[in-house]
Amino acid sequence: MKTLVIVSHPEIENSMVQNFLKASCTGLEEVTWHVLPAILDVAFEQAQLKMHDRIILQFPLYWYAAPASLKNWLDTVLTGDFAFNGSQPLAGKEFGLVVSTGIAAKHFQAGGSEQATMSEILRPYELVARKLGMTYLTPFVIHQLGYWSETAKQLLVVDYQRYLSQQNFTLTDKVAWFQAQLAQRQAATEDEAQQQQLVLIGEQLAEQSELLTDLNWQVQMIRQEEGEG
Repeated sequence: MKTLVIVSHPEIENSMVQNFLKASCTGLEEVTWHVLPAILDVAFEQAQLKMHDRIILQFPLYWYAAPASLKNWLDTVLTGDFAFNGSQPLAGKEFGLVVSTGIAAKHFQAGGSEQATMSEILRPYELVARKLGMTYLTPFVIHQLGYWSETAKQLLVVDYQRYLSQQNFTLTDKVAWFQAQLAQRQAATEDEAQQQQLVLIGEQLAEQSELLTDLNWQVQMIRQEEGEG
């Protein structure tokens, strides 16, 4: 699966969040990082969309919307003749959002100071995805990254990589993704101690996966029994 990350930011060189995310996807061979230029080559942009399976729009939230460059891209590139009249070249592809904000998540909850949830604010993009016949993914939202601990940032790297590259997002797929990453790292290192450590981590992950699978099966059985009662 090939993923296209379309980044919109007016001062990307000075953006801590965007530079962090760019570093986080280093090494993902099937991911294309594309910062919107000042002048769009519409034919190139449309060709990129056709070549990729998952399209991610990535931007900071400014006044409840994306920066102007992304609005211009939407208006200029996703024309009716290209996007939803005739052949619909984007139909069946996936459409995701990576959005960063400067305030805490609690403000975007019911009763919060913003008086709107992120789902409500990002609803127009869901409508765009549906118009184009694309599958809309749950948005990946990052609140106040500058206040995160190093441990939290490391976990964010994993979650971001999964959002860009993982085919599905079930528990089974999550475990399979981790196992694949461990296998790649094991193959890439010649350090025997590190290889053994990676093997051990893989075995522990497999054991935990089996326990979670058994637990899920037991929960389903209990629910079925309760339903029959």
